[in-house]
Amino acid sequence: MRLLFLAVALFADFLLMGNAFAASAALPEETIVYIKCNIPKTQTTPAVEITGSGVVVSPEGYVLTARHVLGGKPGESLPANVDCRGTIGVADSGVAKRLIAQPIEVGTDAALLQFSETKDYPFAKFCKVEDWMIRRDLFVAGFPGDTGSGAASFRKGVLSTVKRNAYGLLETDGQTIEGMSGGPVYASNLNAIIGIVIGASFASDGTVSYFGILPVSFYQQQFGLTASDEPCYYRNNEVELRTPPVWKGSPVKLGIHAGEGFCFLSGVGGQFNSATDYVGVTLGENDEYVLTGVDDDGGVTASARCIRNER
Repeated sequence: MRLLFLAVALFADFLLMGNAFAASAALPEETIVYIKCNIPKTQTTPAVEITGSGVVVSPEGYVLTARHVLGGKPGESLPANVDCRGTIGVADSGVAKRLIAQPIEVGTDAALLQFSETKDYPFAKFCKVEDWMIRRDLFVAGFPGDTGSGAASFRKGVLSTVKRNAYGLLETDGQTIEGMSGGPVYASNLNAIIGIVIGASFASDGTVSYFGILPVSFYQQQFGLTASDEPCYYRNNEVELRTPPVWKGSPVKLGIHAGEGFCFLSGVGGQFNSATDYVGVTLGENDEYVLTGVDDDGGVTASARCIRNER
């Protein structure tokens, strides 16, 4: 039991370590935006207040959100004198800053705002959705309209489709509600966004058919988006090690460095008669994974496996 626990624990540690090495992007709490837009009364429509969510996508404070958060539908002109304000990281109308609607039309349910306050903003980068990413985990995020805490809500789902429908949307089972429209859709490692929340599509009986997200890579140029330096998902392929990685007293370099993948114990042998005996996978010189240990009593062996991350 001791050996099994050791192997499992080390495997978990290095999975976490792999995530830490990839974590170079702005934190979600630094980029997710609570938005409130007031649309003035017209001759044909009453005044209306709409709350939604968004995400900062540039250091100049540009905020990507859903078009319907600003009132109206994709393809329609922006409502005259629409007044939008927002806060980053928390839903708090009392400290909201002005957001200026940008005259950019992409023919789908997306819009761009900009904070009027001039400063450098942490911002989210994006990743392109590719066919092999289907069924990968994601997080939809935003500020539910009835939030009592003011905190953003993160809800896990999967990328149900990777082909856009007639509305330009992908499907997910990540459940969103009113107020989360326009919020960011993160890859499972929260490294970057892959889309924004649009909302639910309902069947004739009132049940939800799917929750729609807009993949943002198609609008990179129009909205000035920045591609992520790190991948959002990996194709994990096991490494064929050139020599059997069996430890019998001397450290064994495994040929995989931090950031390239991770290595873990795949087997142990021997009696472990001494309290100081152990085997493990650690980072050695130049952040290369090494199979190593201590064998005071003789006879202890261990083997390792490695997984290489590929974009």
